[in-house]
Amino acid sequence: MSVRTPLAYVLIAGICIALHNAVIILADRAGIPLWLAVLLSFCVVAGTGYVLHSVFTFRRPLASTALVRYVVAMLANIPLAFVTIWFWHQQVGLPMVFASPLASVCMLALNFLLGRWAIASPNRWMTRG
Repeated sequence: MSVRTPLAYVLIAGICIALHNAVIILADRAGIPLWLAVLLSFCVVAGTGYVLHSVFTFRRPLASTALVRYVVAMLANIPLAFVTIWFWHQQVGLPMVFASPLASVCMLALNFLLGRWAIASPNRWMTRG
C-alpha cells in the first residue's frame, strides 16, 4: 500500500461522509424516518464511494464484480449507521447535526477495511463455477 492510498482514502471518505451527513440531516429536517434516510444515503454514497475509491484510492479499473462486492460490503453500513445515529440522536439526545457526523467517525475504520476487500482483493469468489 503506497502513501497515496491512505491520503486518497481520507479525502474520498470525507466526500462520502459529507454526502451521507447531508442526506441524513436534510432528511431529518424534512421529517423523513431515520430508516428511510439511511437507505437514501446508502444509495447516494455507495455509488460515489465505489467510483472514487476504485479510481483514486486503490487505482483499479471499474468492474462489475468489484461493484457487487463493494455494495455487499457497504451493506454493513445500513444497520451500523442506523444504530450509531439512533444511539447518538435518540439515546444521548444530540441534535442530528451532531449525531450523524459523530456516527460517521465511528464507522471510518470498518469502511476502509470493507472497501479495500471489495475493490483491491482478487475476484476469486466471483469467478468460481
